Amino acid sequence: MARERRHNTRRRRRGRFRALYRVLSILVVAAALGMACVVFFRINEVHIEGNERYTDQQIQEASGIRTGDNLITLSKSRVAGNIIVRLPYVGGVSIERLLPDGVRITVTEHTAAAAVSDGTDWWYIAGQGKVLEQVDDPGQVLPITGLTAQNPILSDQLRVEEGQEATLEYVLALLEELEEREMLASCTGLDCTAATSITLRYDIYQVKLPRRLDYSEQLALLQAALASDRLPQGVAGTFDLTVQDGRAYFQPDHDES
Repeated sequence: MARERRHNTRRRRRGRFRALYRVLSILVVAAALGMACVVFFRINEVHIEGNERYTDQQIQEASGIRTGDNLITLSKSRVAGNIIVRLPYVGGVSIERLLPDGVRITVTEHTAAAAVSDGTDWWYIAGQGKVLEQVDDPGQVLPITGLTAQNPILSDQLRVEEGQEATLEYVLALLEELEEREMLASCTGLDCTAATSITLRYDIYQVKLPRRLDYSEQLALLQAALASDRLPQGVAGTFDLTVQDGRAYFQPDHDES
């Protein structure tokens, strides 16, 4: 009986040793793999795609990636954040590891949707409100009156004077819809000074719009009216889209009648 107990005790000990050995083996293998990642997966090549405004070198420098950085421990979110903050016209970044030693950075770039003045200079903004660039004048970019930029900072969201926050929301909603419908290139001015409406200068027309956060219906009506055979060709005038009855009302300019 005593011999059997001693045998069982030795067997339990051997079982514990085997379990400990397995754990130690796993730890050793994990450590070896970790060391291999640190030693072997070093970045030697950075491929840049999608860029037009910025050079490959500008994007790589903004990314913070350096030759010899570890590929496995590379933080994609940190790299993307670096680029978006340091290069205002970059709107989106995708990072892809290319084993064993490469990285592919694909960027999407904003275009200037509108220009807002701070009282002295003008600032280009993206359709979502990101501040892109400081300029002397709007140039060919849609100028906005009735909004005043407040201490603008490149790559930040546009801030405006107190009391204009709601107007800014309406403007950004309109810019987004204009971009979506590829209508922005024909817009030459946006007046937000009226209390209950905003007026868009579109080609030879003034387009009076309500203040709201969704302009899909109004712009659909405008596009349908512009394509209609009933619209006098080459006659400037005003489209009134503030009446919520599913119709676009056109009034020719008096001097064109």
